[in-house]
Amino acid sequence: MNKRSVLGKGAESIFEITKFEKKEMPFKSIRQPKFKTFEVKLSILLRDDQLEHLTNLEWQIMRKRSSENKKERITKNSIIRAYIDVLSSLAIDTSEIRDEADLLRRLKGKLQVVQ
Repeated sequence: MNKRSVLGKGAESIFEITKFEKKEMPFKSIRQPKFKTFEVKLSILLRDDQLEHLTNLEWQIMRKRSSENKKERITKNSIIRAYIDVLSSLAIDTSEIRDEADLLRRLKGKLQVVQ
C-alpha cells in the first residue's frame, strides 16, 4: 500500500489485514511450510524495545536448541502467536479499560495470580 492510498482513510488504514485463500493441494503427502497454514497477515506497530525483546528472544531460543529440536524455526511471529495464545486464555475484566496502560496493568495482575 503506498502512502498516497493511505491518506484520508484514518489511522485504521496503517494496520493492513490480509486474508489468504486456502488452496487445496492435489496430493496430501506434500508438506506445506507452517507459515502457509495461517489465514491472516497482520502488520502492527511496535516500539524499538518491543522489537528488540522479540529479536533477542528469537535469537536465544534458536541458539539454545539441540539439533533434534530444530525441526521448526522459531520466529518473532511464532513468539507473538504464543504470547497471544497465553494471554487469550486469561479471563480479564474488560469493562472500563481507559487505555493501553490500564490494559497492561490488568494483564500483569492476572499473570501474577497465575504464577
